[in-house]
Amino acid sequence: MLRLMTMRRRIRAGCGVAIAATIATVFAGEVFAGETTRADGVSLVEQPGLRTASTVGDNRPSSSSRLFTDGRSIVEANRIEGIRLAAEGGVAQAQYDLGLRFQSGDGVSKDPVQALNWFRKAAEQGYGEAQYMLGCCYNGEEGFARDPSEAVKWWTKAAEQGHADAQHCLGLSYSSGEGVSRNPAEAARWWKKAAEQNHPDAQYFLGISYFAGLGVPKIPEQAAYWLGQAAAHGNEDAMAELKKLGADEPKRISSRR
Repeated sequence: MLRLMTMRRRIRAGCGVAIAATIATVFAGEVFAGETTRADGVSLVEQPGLRTASTVGDNRPSSSSRLFTDGRSIVEANRIEGIRLAAEGGVAQAQYDLGLRFQSGDGVSKDPVQALNWFRKAAEQGYGEAQYMLGCCYNGEEGFARDPSEAVKWWTKAAEQGHADAQHCLGLSYSSGEGVSRNPAEAARWWKKAAEQNHPDAQYFLGISYFAGLGVPKIPEQAAYWLGQAAAHGNEDAMAELKKLGADEPKRISSRR
């Protein structure tokens, strides 16, 4: 899948940051930072799965600058522990963030099972970004066991909250018939929702749908419009299709939706 193949290279904004979740996560980190160093300066951070270390000696740098053996500062270790505490306390954003860390091995031991577990906890609380990510996991990303029907289930939940990536993925699922009955009209419907949020890949597939009359009427002007939008956002496949249509450059396309 076009979007899913590159998504691990960056974390996209999804449903925004909940103020309460942020406060809880930061507060937990601050509390932990103040309570996990003994009077003699020895770190008490020894949580399962977290790469930590203790530093002793009379001439130690401050706790904020001391480094663990893997190069992380104690502040970073405390931040991770703060996320863990908030996640265990039921904060959905923290659960999602912890899942990302277990997925990538960022500050913790890489553990796909733990990642899936924390994504699910956040997703079950209605956290759209976690629902989308859980769908990606079930789509077989990063070595997770593939279950297309589960992927569609969680993408649908995220898509219904307006998550553009999930809407695009649903379009691909309905188009291919993976995890759900093939339905070109439903594919085009979800692609349009994502396309209207300026999702380049969805704009491309919607343009192709209008060009071929798949799930929507065959309307060349609509095809040119959406392909033009995708091309304007850098979609090279859309640029190639525009040349085949003999259309002008994207900025000159003025067809209306």
